[in-house]
Amino acid sequence: MDANSLKLFGERERSFEKAIVGFWEYTNCWKEEEPFEFHQAFKTMDTSEISLTKEKIALVINYRFDEPVEYIQTTLNVFLDDRLIAHYHYLQHLNGDIMDDILSFV
Repeated sequence: MDANSLKLFGERERSFEKAIVGFWEYTNCWKEEEPFEFHQAFKTMDTSEISLTKEKIALVINYRFDEPVEYIQTTLNVFLDDRLIAHYHYLQHLNGDIMDDILSFV
C-alpha cells in the first residue's frame, strides 16, 4: 500500500472520525465502570476539558507473531489543559473493520 492508497483508505473508511468516536466510547465507558482509575489517569472527571487532534495514519506490519499482522493505525493526540497527555490508537483491519484500540499516556 502506497501513501495515496493509505490516504484513500483513511477517507473511505473515515478513520479519523471513527477514532474520535472510539476515543469517547473508550473514555466514557472507563469513567463509568472505573471512576477512581479514570480520575487517577486524567486528574479530572470533566471530560469537556479533553481535546483531540489528528496525529497520523499508518500501515503497520507487526512481525512479533508467527505470521505478520497487518493493520491500519490511526493515532489521535489527547490534550488536557492544552498539554499532551496521551495518544489514542485506533486499529483497523485492512477491510476497515475495527481491530482494537489503545490509550497510551505520555
